[in-house]
Amino acid sequence: MTETNASFFTTRVETLHAESQKLEQKATTLSWIRVCSFLVFLVAFIYFANTREIQSMLLSVVAFVPVFGWVIRKHNQAKFGLTQHQALLVVNENEIKRANGAFSDLDNGLDYLGTNHAYAPDIDLFGSNSLFQLLVRSKLSGTRALIKNWLLHRSTKNEIEERHAAIQELSTDTEWRQNLTAYGYHGDRKNEKYANVVVSLIQWIDLKLSQIDKPFWNIMRFIMPAAALTILAGINILGWPYQWIYLPILINLALLSILFKPLMDLTNEFGNIADFLKGYEHVIIEIEKKSFESPLLTRLHDQLKTKGQSASSAIMRLRRILMFLLSRANILYLPFNVLFLLDVNWLLLAVQWKKKNIHHVQNWFDAVHQIDALSDLASFAYANPTFTFPKLSDTDHVLVAEQMAHPLIKSTQRVSNDFTLSGKGRLGLVTGSNMSGKSTFLRTIGINLVLAQMGAPVCARKFELSLVQLFTSMRTQDNLEENVSSFYAELKRLKQLLDLLQQGEPIFYMLDEILKGTNSEDRHKGALSLIDQLIKENCRGLISTHDIQLSALSKDQPNIQNMSFNSSIVDDEIIFDYKLSLAPCGSFNASKLMEKMGIIKK
Repeated sequence: MTETNASFFTTRVETLHAESQKLEQKATTLSWIRVCSFLVFLVAFIYFANTREIQSMLLSVVAFVPVFGWVIRKHNQAKFGLTQHQALLVVNENEIKRANGAFSDLDNGLDYLGTNHAYAPDIDLFGSNSLFQLLVRSKLSGTRALIKNWLLHRSTKNEIEERHAAIQELSTDTEWRQNLTAYGYHGDRKNEKYANVVVSLIQWIDLKLSQIDKPFWNIMRFIMPAAALTILAGINILGWPYQWIYLPILINLALLSILFKPLMDLTNEFGNIADFLKGYEHVIIEIEKKSFESPLLTRLHDQLKTKGQSASSAIMRLRRILMFLLSRANILYLPFNVLFLLDVNWLLLAVQWKKKNIHHVQNWFDAVHQIDALSDLASFAYANPTFTFPKLSDTDHVLVAEQMAHPLIKSTQRVSNDFTLSGKGRLGLVTGSNMSGKSTFLRTIGINLVLAQMGAPVCARKFELSLVQLFTSMRTQDNLEENVSSFYAELKRLKQLLDLLQQGEPIFYMLDEILKGTNSEDRHKGALSLIDQLIKENCRGLISTHDIQLSALSKDQPNIQNMSFNSSIVDDEIIFDYKLSLAPCGSFNASKLMEKMGIIKK
């Protein structure tokens, strides 16, 4: 078993690139056929208009519309296939980037970062080189928000175990997962107003189209097209004067003018929604046609079923209604619209769609986003085959890890460590020289705990834990606007921990370089007092410090375990092995570092 499956993705990129070139050629050919067929029609139509052959004009339109429609459909299919392959290319290229630790071009989810969260600001959940970038493949806003939620809030034991089964099932079908992800790339992905696209659209229909849901419009949608067809038949068969056709056209134009503003609002607010829905439609089709075995996936799959129709067919129907409404500027749409009130028909169909599906839409999209999120975690598991699914302990205050490493460090550069900290009140006191790996080790534990408690595999050979509330204080900073020093910011953070302890649930804390903003005497006194409080509470955790005197506490307090990271100096160079030692630090390098920087002269 390899550290990653990067070679698989490299092969996929080569195959997809060749297929994309063929699809691009096909799309270009169909595009030229589309243009040429339209030009032929236009020449014929103008010729018959100049010779006043009205019947031939109408026949040319009737003959051209289905042919041109077929060409457009084939061209759109080719374009969609090309877009899908291009999206698949990006999906696989991004997998290679993740394997190489190149996260800069990947979505970082920085908007989800809150400074007051219990642990998110300290362990690289969001932002540059973050866990969000490592996990999230989907472009669906609902999926991304769901994974954000899983990162920020621990799940229950049952939820985690159900996700394990689902992720393991999905991880065996890479082609299906990648197609699901690529379909989410379609449409305008940058516009966040589509985050809850169908829900927003239904609200818009309620607000803007209530006036059209009246008996008058339902009557006119049938009467006026019938009148136009009757007059056209009279002109062509009975020889009526052609001026009679202006009567239904003028009436229809008056009716359509009433709908002009809501239709313009629809175009402005949901201009690309038809393309966006096409991606969602294919995502749902991919899910519907696949059979699942794990209980969670089976339950979510059933959630997409409604009496009389599938979720994908309902979304397809909505997309087609919107596609016609948003294509009103098409030169072929206008004459049919003024004759047959197409706008009225499509708007009424939209209202009917809303009435039929309003109670199902949210369930559909909740199911889609959950399956899509599980697919992302399955892709993460497949890309990292040496990661393991954690074991959830029925006993409180358990954490045992073997060969644990940081998942955001490249597989070729990771240094793994065994680690155990079990039992109520247990405290790991981590000492070490500068740059020896103390902070990285704390973040390694934190990020793997987050992975474990969201249901994902962790970067370890073995990982057993009991569920906890994670809390960290590692990156406290001053705030000039609020006139807050970094020391006071840290005190506020520690107060947040003490308040959290009063809630009674098990806490796992990680405090890096505590009380570093004050003098050594006050820092030592404060650390002693804080440690005394923590080992008496319903919690466990780690405190890193340069205060080597604190390591003596383990002699009188069995709940304190000394741990350290050390360095050595070889040929005037500082060497770090980043390996955890279960003893106080025996080596410090501050003087040597200052000497190498020229601060201390030899």
